[in-house]
Amino acid sequence: MKHIIKCGDTLELIKSVKKDSIDLLVTSPPYWAKRVYNGEGEIGTEDTPELYVSRLADFFDELKPYLKQSANVFINIGDTFFGSGAGAWNKYVDSDGNITHYQKERKEKYFTTKPLQPKIKQNGKLYQNKQLLLIPARFAIEMQERGWILRDDIIWQKPNRIPASVKDRFNNTYEHVFHFVSSKKYFFDLDSVKIMGNNGKKKNPGDVWAINTQPLQGDHTATFPEKLVEQIVSCGSPEDGIVFDPFLGTGTTWIVCDRLKRNCVGFEINQDFFDFAQRRYSESGGRISE
Repeated sequence: MKHIIKCGDTLELIKSVKKDSIDLLVTSPPYWAKRVYNGEGEIGTEDTPELYVSRLADFFDELKPYLKQSANVFINIGDTFFGSGAGAWNKYVDSDGNITHYQKERKEKYFTTKPLQPKIKQNGKLYQNKQLLLIPARFAIEMQERGWILRDDIIWQKPNRIPASVKDRFNNTYEHVFHFVSSKKYFFDLDSVKIMGNNGKKKNPGDVWAINTQPLQGDHTATFPEKLVEQIVSCGSPEDGIVFDPFLGTGTTWIVCDRLKRNCVGFEINQDFFDFAQRRYSESGGRISE
């Protein structure tokens, strides 16, 4: 496989990629007011959710010329509660519920001990404490307004989600994965992801996918599970096709593409994450050529 994996700003690095060449874009961009990865000015640090949604849609619009007309775009995006003080952790627990020094250092580095949400005054409407902001829906509608065709709103349900400490609402156990296309005719291999039905015949898996989260040993606090990416890469791209992840993170898309015989283009602006992705790819049996 010919993989192109680089560290740097995606909107600059993409200029070296041939236009109309990418079969599938699959990624999970930074969520709004959740984490600090690279400092001020990065995606996710906008003053309002509206500015975040607009900037994120701008980002994908800039990548559109590099996608084939038959390309698929799968974007995983999470929501945020207003006034939740996202990032203010007072407990540092591992997957078994034990407080660890490692988790404390990691979460203070990437979440910070201060609320990440900007100081927006409550307005009695959208901006009210405890309000779920519906950022995924706002993003999907903004993309539609720009001409993207929304084919699926996939619910990624997480059976192993750690219980939340909240007592006045239900624990959130899912995220959205939006499937966009720019043309009414596009590549889609449904047979590759069909599941066995009760009648012994294979059937469409539907748009609710129960897939466990996949914790990794490392600093990155939000990782794609390989099984989720495998499902998307299998149905959304042909063998030997080109799959693009503009927020490569820990390299899950890269590893899955290598396993499924796809060529991966992956860009990651954070040097620590990029180095971790390279180590992880090598440990998975991959050979770094670029």
